[in-house]
Amino acid sequence: MEKIKETIIAYAKEIGFDLVAFSKAKIEKKYLEAFDNWIKENKEADMTYMRKIEERRDLNKILPGAKSVIVLAMNYYYEQKALKKENGRVARYAYGKDYHKIIKKKLKLLEKFIKEQAPKAETKAYVDTGPILERALAEQSGIGTVGKNSCIITKEFGSWVFLSEIITTLDLTSDQKPKSKFHSRDFSVCGNCRKCVDACPTGAIIAPGVIDSKLCISYLTIENKEEIPKELAKIIKKTKRIYGCDICQEVCPHNEAKQKINTHYEFNNLKIAGDQLNVKEILNIKTREQYLNRFAGSPLMRAKKEGLKRNLKIIS
Repeated sequence: MEKIKETIIAYAKEIGFDLVAFSKAKIEKKYLEAFDNWIKENKEADMTYMRKIEERRDLNKILPGAKSVIVLAMNYYYEQKALKKENGRVARYAYGKDYHKIIKKKLKLLEKFIKEQAPKAETKAYVDTGPILERALAEQSGIGTVGKNSCIITKEFGSWVFLSEIITTLDLTSDQKPKSKFHSRDFSVCGNCRKCVDACPTGAIIAPGVIDSKLCISYLTIENKEEIPKELAKIIKKTKRIYGCDICQEVCPHNEAKQKINTHYEFNNLKIAGDQLNVKEILNIKTREQYLNRFAGSPLMRAKKEGLKRNLKIIS
């Protein structure tokens, strides 16, 4: 299988993926225990889709006969301009066109390529949306290591990467040695550093690798459909984060040392939201049609007009 692995890596990089690695299609116990505890403690807030527990525990429930997972990463980092006083900050990942759409096209190309190499192979691809523990698979594959802020930290790009996966019936890991001797998540990549923990303005990182979604600015400004609690709104006003949050990544020493401007045309050359939005301009949007005209194809469609305007009113 080494030859087909080499061809998969070569083709994946040819079509734009920066990193490629392989994991067995079985989640190690330490990740399952961590996820189960997170769910039991209701740290997913109202993201009920996270409770698709059985699929996350057993990839064969998603793809019968699954043997391997191809883990892929794309660097998305770029330098943001200084924030203007009248504007609110947008997280880096939401600068332009929705990355899900960009990466899904690449995944389809890669699935087609795999079929050409191994016609009997079955595949199932995901980019940040399927019921799988993608950071567990990323760490198992060796593509990166989970940090205390729960992000995957890669040697090449820090944590500024989009992850995606292809589950396959091909056995691409039969010769793979275990990546870690540890029985529980050790966060050794972080050492004694706790910059992300201390920098999180809402205290959302409640333990190494554990995020309380109810406190996370990214959750509050995107996934949350309700009014933001007043005490948290006061904090958000100070940060001026109106869609997502990069604070825990911005202070990470690994990112300071390794972040590189991404070279992907698709991420850089179709500015929709940009790195900041003018509060008055967006608050003047009255209809869904106007919102669609302004943000069609952008990740900001996730928050919808009502959600984004709620966030903007907090910082205005």
